[in-house]
Amino acid sequence: MIRYVQHAYINRDKYDQCIKLDKAQLIYGLSWYLDTVCESWDALVLNDYDAVWPLPVRDKMGVRYFFRPFAVQQLGVFSKKRLNQKLLERFTGALVKNCRFADVYLNDTHPWTPKISNGQWKSNNNYILELDKSYEEVYDSYSNNLKRNLRKAAKNSWQLFENDGPERLIELFKQDRGKELKLPDSFYRNLERVMFACLHRSCGYLWTLYGEGNQVEAGIFITEFGNRLTLLFTGNTEAGRKRQAMAYLLNEYIIMQCGKSKRLDFEGSNEPGLARFYQGFGAEVYPYQNLKYNGLPFFLKWLK
Repeated sequence: MIRYVQHAYINRDKYDQCIKLDKAQLIYGLSWYLDTVCESWDALVLNDYDAVWPLPVRDKMGVRYFFRPFAVQQLGVFSKKRLNQKLLERFTGALVKNCRFADVYLNDTHPWTPKISNGQWKSNNNYILELDKSYEEVYDSYSNNLKRNLRKAAKNSWQLFENDGPERLIELFKQDRGKELKLPDSFYRNLERVMFACLHRSCGYLWTLYGEGNQVEAGIFITEFGNRLTLLFTGNTEAGRKRQAMAYLLNEYIIMQCGKSKRLDFEGSNEPGLARFYQGFGAEVYPYQNLKYNGLPFFLKWLK
């Protein structure tokens, strides 16, 4: 039986154990992570937490709806055993019974798109690099363009730091793309909170790269959960792009992680330029699905 469980009544120990046993190994699903990035979340629960679907939830004009918060790429169903299409259909059926609107992203272990009345599916691309081999083997899979850029980057004088705070990386991103993207302040607040939470739990790593004149030129924040390393956030500068700072920084991180049976999740992207950059490292595409469900009455559909 699948039941809808409100946040206050979730057995967090059983819930988190289910997340940890799921093969996706996604940090986004852990209870403390969701507590950090959204005000409220409930869950669909199968039997005694054999499978769960965490659902960040809001209420607007008395209408309950599910959404994806900032700093979360994928959620969907997490299961102790292998998920199948029939079980996913049961979960999506339970989802639409418990809301009037949903804009949710399932994880990459869900290749199915069950038919749902008033529902639409869209496929998104994520890129993952397997690191269960030597660096020499990983490097061989790099594109010629990336190898050329790394040789160019190696000619510069770099200093790599692991002790900068999240505010440094956020400011770097704001200076580079803040005006272009015009993201709300809530995005940066959520991001800073989750980075500090990960650092506090020793499952987050912030690396920054400094060039000439002791100027920061690139930065990355990576989370670790199970065998998945997730590139949660990056920052770059115009000078850093010209000197291939991001490629150099990611390559240094990959060198450290090779041979540890880990996988580097680049966390995107549908954007062609970023997709080419990630594929240049030999990363493979892992599609994940976005479900948009609108069961609002006709006179309320304009709200969304």
